[in-house]
Amino acid sequence: MIRCSKVFVLVACVASVALAEDFKTIGGKEYKNVTVTRIEPDGIVLRTKSGISKLYFVELPKDVQERFHYNAAIAAAYSAQQLVNQANAAVARRGQPVEVISHGAQVDISKHLALGSVTVVDFYADWCGPCRALSPSLEEMAGTDPEIALRKIDIVNWKTAVVRQFNVQSVPQVNVYNRGGNLIGTVVGADIDAIKRYVAQAKTGG
Repeated sequence: MIRCSKVFVLVACVASVALAEDFKTIGGKEYKNVTVTRIEPDGIVLRTKSGISKLYFVELPKDVQERFHYNAAIAAAYSAQQLVNQANAAVARRGQPVEVISHGAQVDISKHLALGSVTVVDFYADWCGPCRALSPSLEEMAGTDPEIALRKIDIVNWKTAVVRQFNVQSVPQVNVYNRGGNLIGTVVGADIDAIKRYVAQAKTGG
């Protein structure tokens, strides 16, 4: 009887996940008649009419977070591991490391610039949705272009030394340095096209 009970609970849980439902983010965006296909520590993966989407728990109301047993610490660790996995994938493609050079601490950026190449420095945070959205594009750009080196700085929160050092007021923030180590431009927000324009400018010397 105990085994049957456990099986019944498992089947019931799977069935509940498969039901179509509606979600609304804190920002007001609505996802109607979608199906939860997977629950991850930092969010839920949805099947919509247009394809597969992921909603991060930080974008969802507290009652939804509680319903899916969201744990901020576990989610942050999971997101960090995903970032490492993405970085390792970029390494495998290009053979050069994507470095996280600071986790909130002040850093001497001159020691981490890839002189002779264009260095892209990505200021991000694990809890930042736009940062997670931008990260794969940056890593793909660096992974497919041997002239680009990607360095990442985790601000952790708004009170860290690295935030004050670089006067970071919003993330993601991306700084682009030319081959000689001079800052060419800064892009605030997940604007990959603006970043690419600065990279092209940096390649020609700025």
